[in-house]
Amino acid sequence: MARLARVEVFAADEVAIVHVINWTVRRCFLMGDDPLTRKNYDHSKAWMEREQEHLARFFSIDLLC
Repeated sequence: MARLARVEVFAADEVAIVHVINWTVRRCFLMGDDPLTRKNYDHSKAWMEREQEHLARFFSIDLLC
């Protein structure tokens, strides 16, 4: 069964809290310490947080965490 379009799921005049999950390709490690390679990816985490804050301002949404 196909997914519903977001316009059909969320009403424009209502407030919605949505839990969003992103998956990586080939199980790439993006944040913190990678236990397999023992590399630290904190720089990537800071970049992702800045990018999310930028996009939240652009699309007028609130990030809860």
